[in-house]
Amino acid sequence: MNNETNQNFSNLLENPKDFDVKIKVGENPNIKEFKVHSIILSARSDYFKAALCSRWAKREDGFIVFDKPNISPLVFEILINYIYTGTFSNNNEVSLLDIFIAADEIGLVEISQQIKKPLKNEVLGYVWQNKFLKAFEFCEEILENIPHSVEGQKSALSWRFPSIRVESEDINELSKILCKETTLTSLDLSNLNIGSRVKAGVKKDE
Repeated sequence: MNNETNQNFSNLLENPKDFDVKIKVGENPNIKEFKVHSIILSARSDYFKAALCSRWAKREDGFIVFDKPNISPLVFEILINYIYTGTFSNNNEVSLLDIFIAADEIGLVEISQQIKKPLKNEVLGYVWQNKFLKAFEFCEEILENIPHSVEGQKSALSWRFPSIRVESEDINELSKILCKETTLTSLDLSNLNIGSRVKAGVKKDE
């Protein structure tokens, strides 16, 4: 989208005219209603294209009414702004993982791709500090919450962990993780170097 179109669509979102969809997001007491346009949502998201079609859509007083209780208003506001303007902006106010999970669910691949690198870097940061339990629990949360995307799961499982020294006091924590019967058993841990005195540098994604 060019700048003029972005501004026009942003104005349309902030001051909705001729909207035909009301989307209620969040759960009590944190609920917000968004007044949006089915033609824009359907053009930008296959998820909404299917959800808002006449076969599935629920109507009240001439409007399509759609509930999305599993996404918070703050997260949805970021996603709907992207749908209307093509601009992704967070300013570190909302959890990237929450945005990643919601974007994956409604098929906003571009946002998922942008967030993937900082999420991976967060995991690597925990590993680099030998905080294995924190790192792998974070990975597990990612994998458990993106069932909508087989490619996303394959991508996360392909992450290679840095070559690091595992101190003796950390081995018990690591062994607990390796014994867990979860999707974590598919992660690539070949670079973990138990007992080595050499700590290789880890290059995080730019």
